[in-house]
Amino acid sequence: MDKSKMLDEIKMHYGFKRDAELADFLEITRQTLSNWKSRNSFDAELLYSKCTELNPAWLLTGDGPMLQKDSTNSIIKETDPEVLRDKLVNLQNQLDALEKANNALEDANESLKETKSILQKRITELEGN
Repeated sequence: MDKSKMLDEIKMHYGFKRDAELADFLEITRQTLSNWKSRNSFDAELLYSKCTELNPAWLLTGDGPMLQKDSTNSIIKETDPEVLRDKLVNLQNQLDALEKANNALEDANESLKETKSILQKRITELEGN
């Protein structure tokens, strides 16, 4: 799903009429929100920290229900085993996607730590000369 549309859905969920209201709620600048929309991106961690009822899988993939409670309620009320199997497969796919995203973030974090260490050593070397 288009991240700009996801931001619009979040805005509608909270009843905001303007992007400025959403930006204020998220405690970001209007320019940051505008940049997210124009770049079709957003900070999923920030959104989840401010909008805790959002389904984290939806934030990362755009699939499934936007709200966590919708996901749980629809599963609890379902009585068709085939539908439940399909939902289970979908949840497993979302879990796999989240795991891959988490692994990628961990790799990026390690890489950044290594780069930081190299830069700190280089600065120390340069300051010593």
